[in-house]
Amino acid sequence: MNNPALNWLVACVFSFGSQEGGLEGWATVDDRVMGGVSKSKVVAIDSALHWEGELSLESNGGFVSVRSPWNRGQLGKARKVVMKARGSQGVYALRLASSQVYYEPSHQAFFEVDETSWTTFSWSMEEFETTVLGRATGGNLDVSKVEDVGRVGVMKSDGNPGAFWLEIDFIRFE
Repeated sequence: MNNPALNWLVACVFSFGSQEGGLEGWATVDDRVMGGVSKSKVVAIDSALHWEGELSLESNGGFVSVRSPWNRGQLGKARKVVMKARGSQGVYALRLASSQVYYEPSHQAFFEVDETSWTTFSWSMEEFETTVLGRATGGNLDVSKVEDVGRVGVMKSDGNPGAFWLEIDFIRFE
């Protein structure tokens, strides 16, 4: 699949911001797909992805997420993920999906940010915990299957309702 909008996979880097056009194809998926009432939106600001919204536990809700478009097979050589972010208090998860089916396993690494300063995070691929529907399986991402990753996303499902915001300067695969 050759799609110019997905050149991030070829370069193994997401560079966000209104000047880079770095949000093409990115979308939010919130608990409304299952009857919840949480909502979020994502926009490109000067030099970052800006994601904000309201996390609600009403109507069996409890998650908000933003994710990239789907494309598989470009990350086979990646062994590490580096991300620079800041935002409101709470626990977030950087997620790597190997399937477009929501109930298939995905992989996540948790992080917390600071509202006033940017933090650079770094995870080896082995640190991404395997989950199914948000529940840990006890396993981790198999590095020999990194090429199966086709989507990158961020989720907030920490059980703390209320307004939130998160900005991401970049996500880089090395």
